[in-house]
Amino acid sequence: MEQNTNKIDWLNHSLEFVVVIVGILLAFQLNRWATEKEQLQTIDTHRSHIKEESEFNKQNFEDAIAYATSNISKLDSILKLIEEKADNVRINQLALELLNLGGVYIRKNAYSTLTESGDIRFMKNFSQKQNIINLYEYYKWVEAFELISNNLYMNDYYPYLKDNFDLVNGSTQSREIYHSKVFRNILGAYKRTSQNRLDKYKDCHKEINEYLEN
Repeated sequence: MEQNTNKIDWLNHSLEFVVVIVGILLAFQLNRWATEKEQLQTIDTHRSHIKEESEFNKQNFEDAIAYATSNISKLDSILKLIEEKADNVRINQLALELLNLGGVYIRKNAYSTLTESGDIRFMKNFSQKQNIINLYEYYKWVEAFELISNNLYMNDYYPYLKDNFDLVNGSTQSREIYHSKVFRNILGAYKRTSQNRLDKYKDCHKEINEYLEN
């Protein structure tokens, strides 16, 4: 009896099909692992840069805290000298020294790169992501208080000194320049906004420390 040579070997075809499918799935999985590894490396790089940026900002805040504390001390001294009707020479000197406004420079390059690149979506640890976002949102809060203080300085304190003080030679002016209600009110408002700004500097410095310690 003649053997049927056209018979299909279903077993071999099935095994070949399974091998192909397994190979495709394995390739997909290997590609997925490689992609996830690359994403983790990318996030690690971003986090490293943000850590470096935070260290830089921490130092800037420490300098700003020292400077703001010194300015508030000078404002206190001027107000006390005015109240005691003391020598106007010292009032004049301290008022001119306060023309150095100070402030804090906050670097945000690393965070901008993380968010603008879209890589932040690869950050799977929600707590880490939220800590970073919260820190940079706190920077915005500091900048808002700094803007209020700067506006008062530019709109009230500096114009008063420009119109009434000798900014070239620093010579002492007449008594009413230092003891006027306008000047005292400007000093009081300047002190209040400076104190609010200093408080936010200290709060943000604490936030930076807590982030760096995590």
